[in-house]
Amino acid sequence: MISQVGRSLRYIRQKVSRSYWAIRLLKLSQFNEPSQAPGLVMVQIDGFSLTQFNRALKKGRLPFMAKLLEREKYILHPFYSGLPSNTPAVQGELFYGVKGCVPSFSFIDRQTRQIIKMFDGPYVETFEPIISKKRESLLAGGSAYSNIFTGGAKEAHFCWAQLGWSGVLHAVNPFKFPFLVVLYADIFIRTAFLLAIEFMIAFFECIRGTLKGRLFFEELRFVWLRVLVCVFLRELMVAGVCMDIIRGLPIIHLNFLGYDEQAHCRGPSSLFAHWSLQGIDDAIKRIDNVIKESPYRQYDLWIYADHGQARTTPYSVQEGHSIEEAVQKLFGSTILPNYLRLTGRSKSHAKLLRMKKEQVPKPDDLLPEDFGGQEAVVTAMGPLGQIYVKKKLEASGLEFFARKLVLELKIPLVLTRHQRQQVMAYTPQGSFVLPGQAAEVFGEDHPFLEDIKEDIVRMCWHPDAGEFIIAGWSKGQSAISFPLEYGAHAAMSVEETQAFALLPLDAPLKLNGKSYLRPMDLRKAVQRYLNQETVKISSVFSRKISASKILKIMSYNVHGCMGMDGTISAERIARVIARHQPDVIALQELDSGRVRSQGINQANRIAGYLGMKYHFHPVFFHQEGSSGNAILSCYPLEMIKVGILPNQDKRRIYEPRGALWVSLEFQGAKIHIINTHLSIWPRERMGQMRELLSKKWIGLQDQNDPLILCGDFNAIPGSLVYKEVCKSLKDSQASLAGHRPYHTWSGRYPLTRIDHIFINFHWMVNSIFVPRTSLDKLASDHLPLVVGLSLKG
Repeated sequence: MISQVGRSLRYIRQKVSRSYWAIRLLKLSQFNEPSQAPGLVMVQIDGFSLTQFNRALKKGRLPFMAKLLEREKYILHPFYSGLPSNTPAVQGELFYGVKGCVPSFSFIDRQTRQIIKMFDGPYVETFEPIISKKRESLLAGGSAYSNIFTGGAKEAHFCWAQLGWSGVLHAVNPFKFPFLVVLYADIFIRTAFLLAIEFMIAFFECIRGTLKGRLFFEELRFVWLRVLVCVFLRELMVAGVCMDIIRGLPIIHLNFLGYDEQAHCRGPSSLFAHWSLQGIDDAIKRIDNVIKESPYRQYDLWIYADHGQARTTPYSVQEGHSIEEAVQKLFGSTILPNYLRLTGRSKSHAKLLRMKKEQVPKPDDLLPEDFGGQEAVVTAMGPLGQIYVKKKLEASGLEFFARKLVLELKIPLVLTRHQRQQVMAYTPQGSFVLPGQAAEVFGEDHPFLEDIKEDIVRMCWHPDAGEFIIAGWSKGQSAISFPLEYGAHAAMSVEETQAFALLPLDAPLKLNGKSYLRPMDLRKAVQRYLNQETVKISSVFSRKISASKILKIMSYNVHGCMGMDGTISAERIARVIARHQPDVIALQELDSGRVRSQGINQANRIAGYLGMKYHFHPVFFHQEGSSGNAILSCYPLEMIKVGILPNQDKRRIYEPRGALWVSLEFQGAKIHIINTHLSIWPRERMGQMRELLSKKWIGLQDQNDPLILCGDFNAIPGSLVYKEVCKSLKDSQASLAGHRPYHTWSGRYPLTRIDHIFINFHWMVNSIFVPRTSLDKLASDHLPLVVGLSLKG
């Protein structure tokens, strides 16, 4: 009854949601697939390092993400960006499995002799098919928002390789457009309010920046830009993502730019940058609320940052002149301004909001064969740049200029190609050969040293890399950035390369002994998840059962694997179980062969996903199949007895009830476990309980053996049945000192407890847990009861 009410309310919420009506008004397609099909929403927070994440978490600026960690069983994984530590390189590896697809954010395409910045729309549009050739696109069939690459998404919005919603908006009936405005009236009001606040803060920051010696008009230009990127673009993306979830797209990827934009200007730890995180956290929360109402797919929410940012000093502030002027002086030639303008990524982000497909920015002019009279050209954005030299330099010439770049131009690190896929590294401390001497350049304590050894060689030997690669950081050096910015990334420091991934406990990761993820690991995990391998996670049970002194037992009424949303999913039940890693699971209300369970044996399916052994006892047979109870375990099980419990009133037809008794070896002792599901009728329930306590069942068992009786008793504490069983056994929830018993029924709003685990005197209760994550509350009309037990003596 309660689950039916929940399903009805869910249906009503879906039909009155503005996303549902916006989809109809915009005539967007919907994916009418089975509702248990997996779906994934991937949220990228651009430029947000693990250090800054922990700092924001501690300061209370990320309340929703804190909830994911504390209540929703999410795990925080360190995430290594790869090199260069910038968005196009990360997305190339994540979306297409290509490591180091670009040598830096700005470089010269040696084939076309074109100076490239990775926000040049026409170039990115032609470049993406090259790296995606013969490779599986991660976002195929899905949508992408505010990325460099589309990832092969069917629908891409505000991405540099494919822009806008223009086609969709042109298809809207102009008479229906006012209804869209009404549907999203609160968002328009909210956005206007936030824009006003952000504008005032930005304006005062502009004044403060000007007083500190920064250029007034440059600061003023950033005011409206930050407001649009941090608020307007964010709200547009949230509205679009919510519609995509309701439509049932298989994968949705969005990139929040606000923090990265603010951090570039004020520094990654600035209050102004951290202010933007509160809006991002709230936006993710609103997306998660829509995920819970998805009618077509069972979505997971994964959050990650592609890279971090380091606090930097601009090279021009430190040295009193720009890197262009310094290189010009060193190589003794004139460097043409139109090749070297470092207007930065900030200007590019504004174009996302105002470009149409036919008005994409034009790329820089082609570089003439003679370098335009120059001896060298610099392409440097952030703390990583390329120097291209007109004349071919031998090894001695490369070494000569590299040392001058370090000692005279005060560049912390200069890299050049060396023999046999090696790299020469020059720092103020000397010269080193990479990858062998990577520790001397980047520090022995660098958390990603082994990966950096491989990535640094790949980056320097990229076909479009310059003769010299200049970096704003090396071991023992303060970080600098070549443009005028106070937060930067792309180089190799810990802050730049270390981000994070916030993923559910059961995300199908394979770390191969590493303590961190890189984009390729995340890519493979996404593929496994979308291929429905997410619950084939016997590896989650990492505890060695032979050494464990705690027996973790779960009692769980799975309601025929039908959730509060009306979806029947054995896979979802397996995910609930796996998240809590029990050793023994007593399940009630399982179906086998019924139409509503798609004709599968649910006990067998769940045990297969978990890699466990099981016994299933069918209690109720009918034309469609059977229903019953099961016991699963990572220990070998021995069947002792199964049976149907008595029906006290033969004049009426009651649903049959039964019990299942198994034994297993634990800590050298033979323990007995009985799983049951008693009647909803008091008189019949009492007769069944007395039958279980009689010599036909528990009375038959040797008193020297440990015993556990568990299941759905349909009896609240204080009832006659509860008092009857407590004469012989102890309620585990009442046996733990200082513990206030948890309710287990019904799932979404538990009011009481009718699921119990009773024990005899051989056991000691160590822990009790009733999980209440969103998945737990959705998967069944009961919550699982998890108890940790140890043998006395």
